[in-house]
Amino acid sequence: MNSFSLILLELALIIALAALGRVIATRHQQASVLGELLIGVAVGNVGYWLGWPLASLIMHSSDVKRLFEEVWNAGISVPEAAQHIFSATALSPGGTAEQLIGLLTGPHAANLILMGIALWVFSNLGVILLLFMVGLESSVEDMLKVGPRSLMVATLGVVAPFLLGLAACIWLLPTSPMPVYLFIAATLCSTSVGITARILKDLNKIQSSEAKIILGAAVIDDILGLIVLAVVIGIVTTGTVDLLEICRIGLYSMLFFGLVILLGEKLVAWNIRTLNRIFSPPQDKLLYPIALAFLMAALANFIELAPIVGAFAAGLILREEAFTQSSGKQTMQELISPLQTLFAPIFFVLMGMQVNLASFLHPGTIKLALVFTCIAIVGKLVAGLPAGRGTNLLSVGIGMIPRGEVGLIFASIGNGLGIMSSDVFSAIVIMVITTTLVTPLALKWSLARSSPCLH
Repeated sequence: MNSFSLILLELALIIALAALGRVIATRHQQASVLGELLIGVAVGNVGYWLGWPLASLIMHSSDVKRLFEEVWNAGISVPEAAQHIFSATALSPGGTAEQLIGLLTGPHAANLILMGIALWVFSNLGVILLLFMVGLESSVEDMLKVGPRSLMVATLGVVAPFLLGLAACIWLLPTSPMPVYLFIAATLCSTSVGITARILKDLNKIQSSEAKIILGAAVIDDILGLIVLAVVIGIVTTGTVDLLEICRIGLYSMLFFGLVILLGEKLVAWNIRTLNRIFSPPQDKLLYPIALAFLMAALANFIELAPIVGAFAAGLILREEAFTQSSGKQTMQELISPLQTLFAPIFFVLMGMQVNLASFLHPGTIKLALVFTCIAIVGKLVAGLPAGRGTNLLSVGIGMIPRGEVGLIFASIGNGLGIMSSDVFSAIVIMVITTTLVTPLALKWSLARSSPCLH
């Protein structure tokens, strides 16, 4: 079987698994992302224990990335590169290094590598489309109209988990470098807009004052979290806490979003009026938005921000009203949603497949997971305090808790940079799963206290 046939086969399998996980989760009234993640954990570990080559490659994807970088940059063989980057334990017989060397130099290495690259491309495509869709569900006007309470909730919702996470990392991981502390703390800052919005909608509370504060704060929280992520990535890539580097990346982030907020919608609206003469409905609402999302993602990456920052910004500045000359009945969201629904689950299944359940046998992993989960919950509950009188403060705090896809995206970036150990990555995924599971039940209970009809 040739490489392309194998790529099609693996895509069919992962999409089918994602669909199965989504069905199981929704039938149990949980977020679909949770089902996709858990099915990935189950299949990835079964495949890894049975010795499936692709499962082993995915489980150690961060190590494979480091190996390829060393081979490419130094012009040496895979075994020589392994000697440079792996510890003595990993290089011992039966260790991780020996396993990867066998996979990457064996008779099926070419097929495995191409299959891995294909999955990497499709999963990253999915996450870019996902953040683009999140941006489409918000707008620059929404961001500017949210009140001071939403801003205060969002700010405290980023600062509190970050500081708590930083303190916990220094305590639990005393030998790790500062960039590792910063990245873990940044991962704990995130909030999933999509999960919170879905929960509020299912509870028929999307128009409540709590919902407006939560969603407004969640949008700002995403922006602040992405800026923190961009700054931390800059610190990680340089290897030091460089004040000038922090200022540079922070300035780039502010300039990027400043230009998006001030000029983005006007430039896009003008551009759409011109392109409406070229594209016919519904292609105008499909091709142009996707091209803009990819362009903005590439631009963000070019100035050393995460590509998802650019995709999110592209969604913010695209408005349905700009397509005034279009006769297409379907909206942008309706046209693009199937693509996101197809590719985004690949990302979550792959994230689950990178969680090695064997690491849970280590007491250190369980301890990290418990501490990270407590910080993730407490940090967001505290954020509900500035919501003010006349508002269910507990509900606002609970609504900010789920990390969902955003937390997984942050964790995957850290894993891809090679700064997270398998124990830390697994602990963060446990935190994401727990906060995603807890929030629907807790939010329903909290809102029911002031709305008896929810019982």
